[in-house]
Amino acid sequence: MSGISKKLLQVIGNQSAKSWAEQNGLPVQTVHEWIKHDRKPRGANFQLLIQTTGIAKDWWTSDSEQPPPPSAPPVQAERTTFGLQINKGLLHHCMDACRHIYGADFSSALEQIQIDYAVDCYNEVIGMIQDNPTGLRNLAQLTREDIVQLMKISIKLGKLHSFSTTYDYAVK
Repeated sequence: MSGISKKLLQVIGNQSAKSWAEQNGLPVQTVHEWIKHDRKPRGANFQLLIQTTGIAKDWWTSDSEQPPPPSAPPVQAERTTFGLQINKGLLHHCMDACRHIYGADFSSALEQIQIDYAVDCYNEVIGMIQDNPTGLRNLAQLTREDIVQLMKISIKLGKLHSFSTTYDYAVK
């Protein structure tokens, strides 16, 4: 274990990853991927991780294994979600794209798992355009087919994970 997984386990302590994620308003599947597969956080979930833990982005993205320096106290998840605005059309396209790519196994999976995968797709797309001022305005031009292509590329690059029907909710 290295990178983000080691740091996240250090922050979580003795609490289970599932209960920590639920307590802090983060998707359980996403936290699971950060820990099990050392996936780097991005997008809105990364911002929520930073706000929830009160730990600066610099520490999360650094190679330092030292504990983070003291910072502002963690913000409760209820307060951080107030200012978030979700583009419902894009999220809908992401869900449709997941159904198209992952097929029947995905469509018959638990709703929460489907949502977690769609949110990961959404965060990946937002992460691609968040630093581009015109990118957010151009979101309306993306079709489901565009999202399908972006997902396929992101899966090949390892930025998104393939769908799995097995999921360990007891990850710690």
